Amino acid sequence: MAPTRVPSSIVFALLTAVLLSLTGCGDDGTERFESEETRAIREKVRAEMANERLERIGSRLARMNESLASSPNAFALTSGEASDDEEEASAGVSLENGEAVYTANCSSCHGARGQGDGPLSAGLQPQPAKHADGGYMNALSNEHIYKVIAEGGAAVGKSSMMAPWGTSLSEDQINSLIVFIRTLADPAYTGPVPGES
Repeated sequence: MAPTRVPSSIVFALLTAVLLSLTGCGDDGTERFESEETRAIREKVRAEMANERLERIGSRLARMNESLASSPNAFALTSGEASDDEEEASAGVSLENGEAVYTANCSSCHGARGQGDGPLSAGLQPQPAKHADGGYMNALSNEHIYKVIAEGGAAVGKSSMMAPWGTSLSEDQINSLIVFIRTLADPAYTGPVPGES
């Protein structure tokens, strides 16, 4: 009896299936047939890989934190209740309050002068908005800017990297931010600002 030739495509398909199942690719249900020892090894490898990812992310976060801490725009996070001075500073709409809130919360991405060049901007895609770009910013209404700050960039079809601040900042703080942001524009903004009578 003559040997039967198996087409190479069938051999290739069988080898591929065996390799995929051995390497753990695909969800073919073979995990339920593993021995306890094999399952323990697989879980250990997964855990080690997860730890390595966390270490890589942790070192990146540490570098970003160091960069932010060394920035002239850095701010300290505090816990507990706001002091009387902090509560007074956040009361009312004013340019001074807006500058303080911008420095503490916005400049790390948007830059101290609104150029989109804050210490955290390097890792962001898309890059943060340039508040100093009067050609762009002056065309935006105060209501639009308020919505972006309060609800985040995604609320107006922009980047979700711009987080919503509406639960962290008061209405007066957001309006104060708008007043300050308007001062950054070049060419200068000449329209109305929140808090004007």
